[in-house]
Formats: sequence, structure tokens, C-alpha cells
Amino acid sequence: MIGIRRKKRTNKKRAEPLLDTELKKDSGVTRLIHRDEGELDFFRKRAFYGAFVIIFFFAVLITRLWFLQVQQGEKYSRLADSNRVRFLEIAAPRGNILDSKGREIVTNRPSFNVVWVREDNRLDDALLKKMASILETDVSELLARIRKMAGTPGHIPVRLAEDIDWEKVAYIENNRMNLPGIKIKVVPLRVYHFGNLASHLIGYLGEINEKELKSSNEGVYRGGDLIGKMGLERLREKDLRGEKGRHYMEVNALGFEQRNLKGVEPLSGNDLQLTIDMDLQRAA
Repeated sequence: MIGIRRKKRTNKKRAEPLLDTELKKDSGVTRLIHRDEGELDFFRKRAFYGAFVIIFFFAVLITRLWFLQVQQGEKYSRLADSNRVRFLEIAAPRGNILDSKGREIVTNRPSFNVVWVREDNRLDDALLKKMASILETDVSELLARIRKMAGTPGHIPVRLAEDIDWEKVAYIENNRMNLPGIKIKVVPLRVYHFGNLASHLIGYLGEINEKELKSSNEGVYRGGDLIGKMGLERLREKDLRGEKGRHYMEVNALGFEQRNLKGVEPLSGNDLQLTIDMDLQRAA
């Protein structure tokens, strides 16, 4: 017998080709599918424009950073320091006035003023009445002093009283914990040793007014400063006044004092010696 071998048929179906090129391989020829060049150009343009926009924004960002850090760096550094560092001015002792024999006609002595620091404290009714009682004054007078300083920077203290006696100084210093924001400030005060003698020549001091403040050089005076009003005190104001000092302090973002920094000591004014003899003035 002649055996005939037959191929076994299988029920398994051949896997379908995944790519179009595989379909073409069945015929023994590989053909490339035609692509839409217009669509490719569209995607190329989109990619190009997207890259251009990204590069443009990076260029703008780098240019702005260069402008802020290099071109305007010094300016913004000063602004940052002005926000971080604050200062209080220290009054300079005025120059002495002497007669022809070198005797003192007008000198200075330390005076104790009561000030209230507004920056991180609130002056409520109870504290206001308590300070009025300590200083032996009316509440309305203290309120008038506070309103007068409205609009000025918060770190500049409000002067509530001038030249208080030792008893009040001791009481305030011993009760500072119960008087938030209240401090004692030592400033020089003018002393006229001969009283009203030759007062028309010597003159006197007074608080600077708005007109005088506007006409003065910027930065020399502030509201509340004492300047010469008459006589030699006014005529020789520039020689007698001296130069103010500064007390620098570092503050945080809320404006609270963190630590003291190096300050500048005030420079006393020049002494002025007159040709008059006070004994002759007294005799006359």
C-alpha cells in the first residue's frame, strides 16, 4: 500500500498582520504607504512656534532678572535696608554762650522726657488715664499730642511730657512692665544762668513751626525740634545747633525691634563767646 501522507489541517487561524507593510510582504513585495506631507508640515510649524514661544519667554525672564539684579540691584538693596533697618534721631547739645570773661551765660543740662512708642503698642483708655495721673495733666492734652503726630512714621515716638522730675522718672522706670510703650528719653535742655538779664540779646528757643520746617533744608529738622526764635539763638542757629546722632535698629517684617545696630553719636554745637561783660550788664 502506498501510504499517502496528508497534511493535517489545523483550525488555528493565522495571526493578522499588525502593520500595513506586513500585508504587502505576503505578496513578496514590501511597499511604503504614502504619507501626507501637508500634515507633517503643519506639525513641524506647531513645534517650531511652540519652541519659539518658550525661548521668547525665557529670554524675557532672564532679561528682567538681569535688570532687577544688576541694573537696579543697588536701588533695591537700599530699599530693602530701609525696610529692615530703622533709626531714631538723637538731639545734639547746643553750643554754650559765654561772656567776654569766659563765664557761662547759656549752657545745657539733661532733661527727661516721657515718650510713647506707637509702633507695636496700643494706647487704650486705661493706660491714657494712668499716664495723665502720673504726669499730673489732662487726658485731652495727651490726646492732642498724639493727634499732632498723626501721619508720621510709627517708629518715631510721641512726646507726652518734657523735663519731668526725678520722682516721676523713678516711678515710670520701676513700673515699665505695666506701662507698655512708655519710655524715658534723655535730651539736652537749655539753661539761662542769668535769667532775664540780656534776654533781648541772648534770645530763646521754641518748637519749630510748619513754616520754618518747610523753609529749612530737608533732613535738618523734624517736627517737634527746638530752634532759636529770637536774638543770638536765632541769628547763630547754624553754629549753635550741632549735628544730630542716630540710633539704628533692626526690625522684622512686622516692624518690631529685633536688635540694636551701630549708631552715630551726636556732634555738639560750637560755643559762642560774646564781647559783653555780664557784670556790667547787671550793673547797667
